[in-house]
Amino acid sequence: MSEACSHSGSISCSCCSPLWKSFLPDTPVETPEGENSLHIETKLFRSAPNKDGSPSKAILTLEDGKDVAVEAMGIHAGLIVATGSYQDVKAKMPKSVSEHQLSEKQTLLPGLIEPHVHITSTAMLSGIGNDVSPFEDQKLRKNYNRSWVISHLKEKASPHKSDKWLIGFGADPSLFVDGDKAFDADALDKITTLQPVFVLNASMHLAYINHAAIELVRESCKDVPPDGILKEIVGIQPVLNVMVSSYPKTELAVKLIASMSKLFALASKRGVTYMLDAGVEPKGDKPGFDQVGFLDKWAHLPICPVRIGGALIVTDNEDFENKVVNYYSPGYGDEHFHLPYIKVISDGSNQGLTGYQSTPYCCNQLYEKMPSVDNVGAFNFDPSTNINTLVQNVVDKNWPLMIHTNGDEAIRLTLESFKLAHVTSATYEQRRDRLEHASLLTDDHLSEMKQLGLSPSFLIGHVGYWGWAFQQTILGEDRANHLDRCQSAINHEMRITLHSDNGVTPLGPLRMMEQAISRVMEGAPQDTPPAVLNVQERISRFAALKAATYDAAWQCHAEQWVGSLVAGKCADFVILADSPLTYDSADKNNPVKGMRDIPVLETWKGGRKVHSS
Repeated sequence: MSEACSHSGSISCSCCSPLWKSFLPDTPVETPEGENSLHIETKLFRSAPNKDGSPSKAILTLEDGKDVAVEAMGIHAGLIVATGSYQDVKAKMPKSVSEHQLSEKQTLLPGLIEPHVHITSTAMLSGIGNDVSPFEDQKLRKNYNRSWVISHLKEKASPHKSDKWLIGFGADPSLFVDGDKAFDADALDKITTLQPVFVLNASMHLAYINHAAIELVRESCKDVPPDGILKEIVGIQPVLNVMVSSYPKTELAVKLIASMSKLFALASKRGVTYMLDAGVEPKGDKPGFDQVGFLDKWAHLPICPVRIGGALIVTDNEDFENKVVNYYSPGYGDEHFHLPYIKVISDGSNQGLTGYQSTPYCCNQLYEKMPSVDNVGAFNFDPSTNINTLVQNVVDKNWPLMIHTNGDEAIRLTLESFKLAHVTSATYEQRRDRLEHASLLTDDHLSEMKQLGLSPSFLIGHVGYWGWAFQQTILGEDRANHLDRCQSAINHEMRITLHSDNGVTPLGPLRMMEQAISRVMEGAPQDTPPAVLNVQERISRFAALKAATYDAAWQCHAEQWVGSLVAGKCADFVILADSPLTYDSADKNNPVKGMRDIPVLETWKGGRKVHSS
């Protein structure tokens, strides 16, 4: 009989791991001060004329979730005043209004939405460590393997003996293209023997240290594995404690602020105007870092280029009662920052071999294709009925839920918990409960989700980045075909979204749209036509755009502010060099190839131009 593998502590998506919180300052962090030099503008935007001089319609409004294109749009005081014909919009604007006419293929559309990211954790890890993930910009790194990780960190190593830690994060053996996939102290000694080295696996269930680190940690922790392989929280946390003690808390605060600024700037560069942090730690009455207050304050700064939503993460019913009830209320906030959800994590990740499955994985822990010793992953609630108690209480307290589900068995148990809590399609519009990742959906799951009034948010990088590994090694062809069933969900009349889970995959709604439209497996050999994962699950260009704007705003309970360009909503929009609805790569096998690279010429939030290229 298959059994879940044993794990110490709950399994989580990497960005929700409690490990990264070790680096957070334990005192309040001052957000950047100063007024934004960018003024809120009053302006009329106008489409470029057609070649014959007639009016064109290059402003995509997504009004009522439909494919609506207009000639002009006017903004004032941070809001949209009007959309429609140039003459109608001009009549509603001041007589001396400044005009901006689009040119050539330029297209204006609603600000893009990232409905599931991890802002603070991603910024903190980026601030203190070196990225050794498989991603370069928004593409898979070529020839990514253990040798590359070692050589990249070797370039960062000190030439002299030092007690300063060299940190790498995001190492992902599941995407190594060749060579040895295992790390240990001997392997990390190839980086340096002069300073302690710590490399965190992308799953955050494993970490590795070199012999210099082993010696340093042994001064305060005698039980360090001699091979330098640290497993789960129980093995990693003692090393983190030693590492963090070497950093002044003020230094960590400075690094966090600088890294947050870079993250938000990158979001603007990629056309993002709203981000929902899917792992905000509720403070309750505990001392220490107040993540809610930190994000709330930052979002209200004039210099903040994005709006922020937050999902309060809880591990069990006691956690919910002690940290959320009596401290936060459903929907708290405004157009700058709000708290629309409670977040629960039911299992791990499929690429990390910890998503909870009904049948075992097809590979071992080194991603060698063979029976996986009956590993079906792990479920975070033991007994599984504990999730039912939590879901019932959260529903009774009128909080919407977003529940992380990757494996098919985790999905089944999660759907059962919603059913027992009497959630139905009648509450669909009010609650908007979500399954996060919803990676391996069966037809029965989809039917039940429809009956329960649930909608999925897909980590579409599972198809684009890991699809080949899932198909060839981790899950096998039949199960891999169930990954991110976008079109099937739409066929069941669900409103879907696409997310990056950043830092699991890179920020970029245009990239996610491309991957959902094409379903090309980017890790497949490149000397053949593009390998597509289940062509029947491809979605249309407009469906992808809607998932990144209108439906994403709805899923995030933010449609009153963003997601479409209509009078009265926030003036959040982007100007692209080309329209994602008509973009053509000239690749007959994949017309949307490179959609992720359409230049974002301008990003506007609340009537301020927050990015221009």
